[in-house]
Amino acid sequence: MEFYESFMKFSFADSDVFCIEADPLVVNSTGQKACECVVLLSPRVAFIEAKASAPKEVASSAFMDEIKRKFADSLRLFNEIKNKQHGDGAFNRLPIRLRELSIDPQSYLICLIVHGHQLDWLVGLQDAFRDAMREVVTEWNIQDSNVRVYNEETALESKLIVAYIPKEERDSVRETDAKSNMSAEKAKEWFHLHNTNL
Repeated sequence: MEFYESFMKFSFADSDVFCIEADPLVVNSTGQKACECVVLLSPRVAFIEAKASAPKEVASSAFMDEIKRKFADSLRLFNEIKNKQHGDGAFNRLPIRLRELSIDPQSYLICLIVHGHQLDWLVGLQDAFRDAMREVVTEWNIQDSNVRVYNEETALESKLIVAYIPKEERDSVRETDAKSNMSAEKAKEWFHLHNTNL
């Protein structure tokens, strides 16, 4: 499965990835939030959220509250689906390897990818992210070291993404203007035109 988010290209085996953000339990809910996807990165399971940018004052911003909520809701919902609390239909929407795998929540990876974030800012962002996630990781007994922040370069090195659009070319794939969101169709065309995994 391939998809495009926040100027980055993701590609995982269909049997390994659950696009939880697009699941009916999220789409048809008024209050449910979710990260982009849950993916088997054997032997771990990673919850991945992608953002096109992050504010400089991340520690005191609504940005972290939103991210925390997305991961907290995703962890809860994924485990409810795994335990068939939403019925067989929801369980069967999970890809086969996530359905069959016995998963210890302690081994979950929580991955935030921020496109365009400078390398020397990542440590500060990761510290703020881990602080914001403290209550959530305590509830699920997830180690701090499993809560990770990446930019597009480190995400590519870690094989969380397969390609990205350089920061200076992002405006060419936005919906309408320089302040709008990425157009998935334009991003797909960009990657096809450049025929590259950067």
